[in-house]
Amino acid sequence: MFTLYATASVFLYFFAKMGVSYTNPPTLMMIRYLIAGLILVSISRKFIIDRNVLILSLFTTTSTLFWGYGLIYVSPAVSSVLSYTMPLFSIILATIIIKEVPNKYEILGLIIGFSGLGIYGIPLLKGITKIGMMLTIINAIFWALFSIYYRKLSKYDVISLNATQFIMGAIFMGIVDIFTLKDGFYFNPSLKLLESIVYISTIGGAFQFLTWNYLLKLERVSKVTMLAYVIPIATTITQVLLYKIVPKSLEIIGLIIMIIGVIISRSNIININKNHNKMS
Repeated sequence: MFTLYATASVFLYFFAKMGVSYTNPPTLMMIRYLIAGLILVSISRKFIIDRNVLILSLFTTTSTLFWGYGLIYVSPAVSSVLSYTMPLFSIILATIIIKEVPNKYEILGLIIGFSGLGIYGIPLLKGITKIGMMLTIINAIFWALFSIYYRKLSKYDVISLNATQFIMGAIFMGIVDIFTLKDGFYFNPSLKLLESIVYISTIGGAFQFLTWNYLLKLERVSKVTMLAYVIPIATTITQVLLYKIVPKSLEIIGLIIMIIGVIISRSNIININKNHNKMS
């Protein structure tokens, strides 16, 4: 299941980047959420509407909007790497929100991980890419909030939950879109835009969200988020192969250090799982 999720996620960045070249992010993501929501509703046949789902939908929508706006200014690879700083932010936010006290591995991993983020971001602090960097990091923060809050809803039916939050998200983005009609709105119909919408709504939409949330139900959040670091690496390699854009040396060093930080922050979890398996 993780292999399917990772494959869908890697190409999502490229199709979304293509999409925001033809229409503004709220419009693109509203269409994405609406189509994905209708697909899931046709399967679940029901909505789950309560306060918790509303909050979850706000976190998801906000994360997606910042991600979309960030893609205007940065490449798919940069967007992927910065988005997957989410595990680092989840450690901090889990301490605040659900009172999970970080252990020594998590604290050390945070220090190393954010050091890597600082190194990775140095080449991006020039021109408009720094705007994209800031927007994408905000997206990572809200993605961390979503992942933490989703744990409270682990008993909900996954398909119905995602169907509801997609439809709610489409409504929220539609409201945002209204405020961009006078300033910042653009829509240029093309085959490329259609390709983007089809992919990010189906394989990179309903399917990707479902597999991510099933993974969160099957495994600990820490284990899933650590495995997810395959995605920024794969996205960076894919970008090199497709567009011959080789990342700068500082970006490579920063990415490696960030990954080391995440692995260290989760190493205690790995040891616990190994000990548990031996006892079993």
